[in-house]
Amino acid sequence: MSGWYGLVGAPTDVGNVDCGAAEGPGALRAMGLPRRMGMVDRGDVRGPAYDGRPDATGSRSVRETAAWCAAVRDGVAGVLADGGFPLMLGGDHAMALGSIAAAAAHARQEGRNFFVLWFDAHPDFNTPETTPSGNTHGYPAALACGIGHPDLLSVGAFTPLIRPDRLIQFGVRDIDAGERANLLRIGVEFHEMDAVREKGLEALVAHTIARIQAAGGGHVHVSFDIDALDPAAAPGVGTPVSGGLTPAETVGAMRLLGASGLVRSLDIVEFAPRHDRDGMTALTVEQVLAGFMAGRTGQRALVA
Repeated sequence: MSGWYGLVGAPTDVGNVDCGAAEGPGALRAMGLPRRMGMVDRGDVRGPAYDGRPDATGSRSVRETAAWCAAVRDGVAGVLADGGFPLMLGGDHAMALGSIAAAAAHARQEGRNFFVLWFDAHPDFNTPETTPSGNTHGYPAALACGIGHPDLLSVGAFTPLIRPDRLIQFGVRDIDAGERANLLRIGVEFHEMDAVREKGLEALVAHTIARIQAAGGGHVHVSFDIDALDPAAAPGVGTPVSGGLTPAETVGAMRLLGASGLVRSLDIVEFAPRHDRDGMTALTVEQVLAGFMAGRTGQRALVA
């Protein structure tokens, strides 16, 4: 299992203009998170500014999103090629398409099964035909499964990047009608908050880990949107939705994932420091990461 963490920053909100997520990587660096957590900082990737004009499909800034995702793909691929564990700090969640593209290609090269665990208030499973906004941060999970804008599908070396039955989502609670239809049609497993409250996040994650292990294991990529958490604990996001995950259950689930030895790449996205209060969200981000890292090393994770 790769030991060192390679941080790749993606300071953009090209997928959802001015949501504040572009400021996330810089704010986390300023609070000393990479140093305290022993990360190797590989710097920020770069891409074009938000354009915003919709194309023929009604999608906004597709060219710009594709360029940013390609840069993320290459940055994450570089960490994997060097034997590290890539941690992509966004930036909006559209950037996950780039990190998933890199992880999927690496898993294929190594002959591993590939899985994605998606923590988010939103399933991000819109396509140009279903999106109410045209914002590309609502597309990445669908794109990873092979449906959506062709200019974004081309970010990966192949498509789909993942089998739909190997994408599992947790904590979703704000789903557009078209997204729900897409999820059901494609066959993605998504656990809404009612199910999380009934069964418990840690139990759902433990069950998922057991299923992946029974299928022979593989490369698991975790894509964690901070708005999966309840805004009472993590207000520093651009699209808050009430009724989300608690820090305690999230840290517990992330510790289980770290301890499983299956996770080989990770996104933390959508931290928008301008919306934070008294550093609450920044602290929660650190707790989530610390829980995961503690699981990998067999230490105990504490929630402050």
